[in-house]
Amino acid sequence: MSNPPVVFIAGERQHAGKTVTSLGVISAISKIIDPKDIGYFKPVGQEMVTLPNGEKIDKDVMIVNEFTGIDMPDMGLLSPVRVISGVTRDFIQSDNPRAITERFEKSVHRTLEALSDKKLIIAEGTGHPGVGSVVGMSNARVANLLGAKILYLVGGGLGRPLDELEVDMSYFYHNNSRVLGFLFNKVLADKVDMMKEVLTEPALARLFPEWSPKLKVFGYMPQIKYLNNPSMHLISKSFKGHRALKCGKCANAWHVPCRKVKIISQGNNVFDPSTSLRPRDIALIGAGSHRRLKRIVEFNNSLPGEKLGGVILTCSSAKMPDAETMELMANSCLPTIAVMQDTADTDLTLYKCFTNTKLQLYDRIKHELIVKLFEEHFDAERFIHSFGL
Repeated sequence: MSNPPVVFIAGERQHAGKTVTSLGVISAISKIIDPKDIGYFKPVGQEMVTLPNGEKIDKDVMIVNEFTGIDMPDMGLLSPVRVISGVTRDFIQSDNPRAITERFEKSVHRTLEALSDKKLIIAEGTGHPGVGSVVGMSNARVANLLGAKILYLVGGGLGRPLDELEVDMSYFYHNNSRVLGFLFNKVLADKVDMMKEVLTEPALARLFPEWSPKLKVFGYMPQIKYLNNPSMHLISKSFKGHRALKCGKCANAWHVPCRKVKIISQGNNVFDPSTSLRPRDIALIGAGSHRRLKRIVEFNNSLPGEKLGGVILTCSSAKMPDAETMELMANSCLPTIAVMQDTADTDLTLYKCFTNTKLQLYDRIKHELIVKLFEEHFDAERFIHSFGL
């Protein structure tokens, strides 16, 4: 049996939106193709989760299984190459690294054969185009192994995305990879029309005349507010030894994407939360700040719609936060954690969290936004026709 066509989703960097695109494309084409006829797998994975049977697989496989209606009976098979700690070192120190690469290749082919009854397979890449090359499994190399056409994610804007395309398209061309076309992603809402007018397929053909067939554009995806922002639940996982001041009334609030981090440094005599904080903001404040915390809670209770994202109490200890603070926050319905780090170190951790957020298994609200985004801005019909389906 011949293998079905494969689309390989690649991007210019980590966190370019490959998993979001996988979910969006699957949701969009499911309206044209029976979901049972769509396959998905992550050929090379780096971020692992553990299945109930103890097997470790890439997290993105779990995400796609959670949110889509496609048939994924053996998730372990859908994460064939797992680049976990020690794999790169063992490869470099091996007397026969080629044998390791060949073993990886065989695993990928086994997965491809297992999905041979599908009409179309979505294969999700990892990081930028060259990621995995250290073990002979770069995105370009894997796409070629699969005989795939590449759907390449490009950031919004003009100058920077085109500069990145110049490098990445040269890499794909050097490796004789087949790029089907582009999806412009995370475009500022007020820039979408401009990009549609300037970055047209004829313009891209002039910029990349060496490509045949000509490169296609399948959509200009506006940036979704808060889609890449972390929730307090996810943020809490970034702090070792933190204490969560939970209360049953605010369970859902722990999973709401937050907006910004606001360091509360004003003294009690001048601090006014109404001028410092907005809905979904995280208030970063010392664990012993009773009067200012009380104002934050009162302000949060006064908000008519969306509430604050949460509170992080810094410099906590065995005695702080004290019983008074614990009671105040437990009754506030505000997600709150106490961390031992000072404000500067906490802010640095939060910065890393905000710039490296991936979709989580519980992010159903985000998934609904992704489905709507692709319904409105992705050319699913043209995409399907590009594979002769």
